[in-house]
Amino acid sequence: MKTKTLMMALMLMAAAAGAPKHVATPDVDDCGVVRRVDTSKNTVYLVFTAHYSANDEGYFENFDGIIPVLDVLKEKDVKGSFFPTGACYIPKYDEAIKRIIAEGHYLSHHSDAHLYLCSDDEPGEDWVTADSVKCDIASVEAKLAAYGIAKEDIPWMIPPYEHYNASTAQMLRDCGYKLCNPTKGIITGHDWMGKDHPSYMSAADQLRTIWDYEKANTLNGCIILVHAMVYPNREDNDRIFSHLGEIIDHIRELGYDFGTFADVE
Repeated sequence: MKTKTLMMALMLMAAAAGAPKHVATPDVDDCGVVRRVDTSKNTVYLVFTAHYSANDEGYFENFDGIIPVLDVLKEKDVKGSFFPTGACYIPKYDEAIKRIIAEGHYLSHHSDAHLYLCSDDEPGEDWVTADSVKCDIASVEAKLAAYGIAKEDIPWMIPPYEHYNASTAQMLRDCGYKLCNPTKGIITGHDWMGKDHPSYMSAADQLRTIWDYEKANTLNGCIILVHAMVYPNREDNDRIFSHLGEIIDHIRELGYDFGTFADVE
């Protein structure tokens, strides 16, 4: 009888406490940057970055892929996470930025001036100071604020160039951000390289890295980068954003859904 009473008490306590909370299991790199959001859930995160190069009037680096990207996301009823640099906040892209917000996507940044934070060797020499990073971040935050985006609305950012070391990653965290980066092994971010680049990969080969990664690891929590940029050294069909619809369709066929960094604590 005592055993039954104890069991009933435990059941009532469990019911009062509610269902157990889900505990996320993120995948982070050696610098503490999240590379997969939650490996226990079948949610994929599409992130879109861009930079505008004022020195060549946007010839090579631009935000010109934004309208095609938004159109596909709207057609497929998918929300994405956008991380343009502050250099993209020019009149040319004003309506597109308003669309990002109005259509319910996550809008943050990956710096104002696209700072190159450190050298390429390991662990990498710092090429910026903490003060210069703070000034850069304050500048892009002011541009976002002009669109009604408060800092507390954008807890996540992508490091500029997706490149950092431990100390520069900490500089960004000290500015009040959590850091995410594309999932290592999915190489869709190499779409800026033309055919003359020694590391060039066609869009078809880059897309294949998504499906190969899925077979080996699943896409649970994966962060897939797409540049919303029209690089002049690649033809239309060789740009990843031109294949966004088929990426979304195939990911859904494989049983995954989509999330944004507005949903990530």
